[in-house]
Amino acid sequence: MQITRAKRTALILLSLCLLLALTACGGEVSPIEKGDRYRDFTGELADGGTFRLSDHEGKVILLNFWATWCGPCVGEMPAFTWLAEKYGDRLALAAVNCEEDEATVRSFLSANGYTFPVVLDPKGEIGRGLYPSDGIPYTVIIAPDGTVAAIQTGASDAESMFLHYCELLDGILQ
Repeated sequence: MQITRAKRTALILLSLCLLLALTACGGEVSPIEKGDRYRDFTGELADGGTFRLSDHEGKVILLNFWATWCGPCVGEMPAFTWLAEKYGDRLALAAVNCEEDEATVRSFLSANGYTFPVVLDPKGEIGRGLYPSDGIPYTVIIAPDGTVAAIQTGASDAESMFLHYCELLDGILQ
């Protein structure tokens, strides 16, 4: 059986279209960008409660992705306590732990006295699945209208990060 040139071209084009469709449907999630709508999730908190992002729509939301083994992550963590104290109910803050087991996270929080909400993400469903980035710490600030207002990758010391986040939050809250 001889395939004509037109049929061969059609088969090649059909194969390429199928490959592109499969890649688009099963590929990785693209990173979130400033101006994008937030990606909702519900996660278990280290204190046993539940955090649902959409429950906080209408407030400024700060999501921080971190791990106990990440030096810059640990270094900026006091800033989140200070932010929670400064902004109170005007800010919904959640630190999403990236792929560590519950015992490790709870032990770390207890040893350091952190009481702000920490979402457990042991399988990376939130961090890698909804908010992929090139590294941690990774912070996404969401405006009251549900759009991403700022993204911060990396961190320095807690005091510098506190001042940086205050500047960003004050700009959104005005």
